[in-house]
Order: sequence, then C-alpha cells, then structure tokens
Amino acid sequence: MAATIIYLVISLLVSLIFIILGITQYRSEKPVSINTGEKPPREDELTSVTEWNHRHGRNFIILGCALFITQAVFGYFIEKLDGVVVQVVIYMIVVFSEIAWVGFEHNVMKKKMIKKALE
Repeated sequence: MAATIIYLVISLLVSLIFIILGITQYRSEKPVSINTGEKPPREDELTSVTEWNHRHGRNFIILGCALFITQAVFGYFIEKLDGVVVQVVIYMIVVFSEIAWVGFEHNVMKKKMIKKALE
C-alpha cells in the first residue's frame, strides 16, 4: 500500500509540473512557446496573443490532468493484472499519444493563429 501511495504522489508531482506550466502560460501577457527550443512568435505576428496563450496553457493543463489519470489507472492495473509487458507497452503508447497530441495542437495553432507574411 505504501508503494502505491508513493507512486501516486510522484505521479501527481510530475503532472503538477505540466499543470503549473499551463497556468503560467495561460496567464502570460507575452506570447509563449511550447518549450521545445523554438522562439515564440512576436506579438505582431499573432492574430491574438491572449487566445494563443490561453490555448497553450489549456493544452498543458489538459496534458497534466490526462497524464495523472493515465498514471493512476496504470498503477491500479499493474497491481491487479498479470502481463506487465503488455501493460507497459500500452502505457507508453498512451503517454506518447498524449505528448503527440500537444505537438499536433501546437502545429494547428501555428497554422491558424500566426499571420502569414505578405509577399
């Protein structure tokens, strides 16, 4: 039981990193980025800085919550069921899907919200 509690606390702390990052980005007044090393767009390049930041922040808050739920469900099933290898593979697929979703959403936002240069 102690191992489960420790696992859930660590999972919560990891998830809180993304949730706090999301809240910070949601409240930011300057354009934010997804923290992949790319520079955020300038204010004059965006259709709306507020919407850009809110969508970024919301995506990270959703990622943090989804990550905690995934880890909690995985922690429950790993104790109850056999076939740990299959569970770990499924877990990794789900976690990578969540991360890919954030990247996909970011690319959609870039196409939708960054003004195109006039040629």
